[in-house]
Amino acid sequence: MKKKSLLICSIGLVIILAALSVIGCPATPPAEAKTLRIGMILGITGFFSVREVPDLNQAQACADMINEQGGITVNGEKYMVELVVADTKSTFDGVTAAANKLVYDEGIDLIIGPTAFFAPAAASVCDPEQVLRLNTWVVHTPGEMDASTPYSFMAGNGSLLTTSAAAKYLSANYPDVKTVSIVTPDDGAPPYVIPIATEILAAEGISVVGDPVIYPNETQDFSAFVAKLNAIEEADAIFMQNGLVFHMGPLVKGLRESGNNKPFAGSLPARISQVMTIAGADAMKDVFSIALTPGDPDMAPVASEIISRVTAEYGADYQLEMTAPNCLWVLKEAIEAAQSLDPMTIKAQLESMDEIETIWGTAKICGEQTLGIKHVVASPQAVQIFKDGVETSAGWIDLGFIP
Repeated sequence: MKKKSLLICSIGLVIILAALSVIGCPATPPAEAKTLRIGMILGITGFFSVREVPDLNQAQACADMINEQGGITVNGEKYMVELVVADTKSTFDGVTAAANKLVYDEGIDLIIGPTAFFAPAAASVCDPEQVLRLNTWVVHTPGEMDASTPYSFMAGNGSLLTTSAAAKYLSANYPDVKTVSIVTPDDGAPPYVIPIATEILAAEGISVVGDPVIYPNETQDFSAFVAKLNAIEEADAIFMQNGLVFHMGPLVKGLRESGNNKPFAGSLPARISQVMTIAGADAMKDVFSIALTPGDPDMAPVASEIISRVTAEYGADYQLEMTAPNCLWVLKEAIEAAQSLDPMTIKAQLESMDEIETIWGTAKICGEQTLGIKHVVASPQAVQIFKDGVETSAGWIDLGFIP
């Protein structure tokens, strides 16, 4: 009788609990996810917007993916990513204003950007407040990402990485190339990045000849710079160090029209389809860049998914910078490894790691000997060529450990 009474009591308790639920006493719901606000310093207007707007859209696609997967988990709590964008207007004063807005007005201490030579203008605001910055690109001007910037990481991409990939591809696929001439924009980087490029090329058995051909960022007529490249007759190939697609296209076009058919190595993420649109299909033989190809079967799944989303929304020929989303993914991985949202704890975590997952695959964290600080995220690099009338992946280069 006792067991039967207990059974009846148990059934009655279940019925009572169910009834309470129906009349408004539900079980405790799961805690709502919190919001993690991450700043972005990008040139959404002005001349640099041709690079920055695509990068922003790709970062937003990455943030959407992270949120759909449950956000970022820290100590059992879920955080949804919210990107807070400050426009630099493609000026140095604009960078400083954007940094002030994010740090002091918005109270944000985790920032993606700025890009390249714009970064030092943000450091003066962010570093005194110990704000952690993940640069979308580094061209190695002082104050971007070096021993003087302890809170800045090369997490997007940079000249050190694309130059290494371009030099390796050039030496492997053009063994007769022993000398190159360098062409690069006058963005403040040449005195610093050309020595790095020269050393990287030398490690591949390639020498730099002639004076570097340096052009202003705003150049539209490249004929004078094509003439200077043609005058360096001892060069076996042209090596373009940095720049944008609307620089590379006219250079390739001018060289080919002048009869210069030397291999053209683009150490920049310019899509070959866009270069071809400017230069013409007949000009694209022996031209390559360090760029991503939609549909590349060898691409890491995260990058493939971001590109699929972006091209579905903006078109198949959309410029694929993909550096801001890589910064965001690296930050996510570092936060979850550190189990903290404190910038200094995340910084220490990154510095303690030898590898980290990026949207492009596993990367080494390195660079202490080369740049004076172990803040380089050396991601795998993709090579792109023009083949059979379309842009085509020429494979990936795993850079490994960079001293």
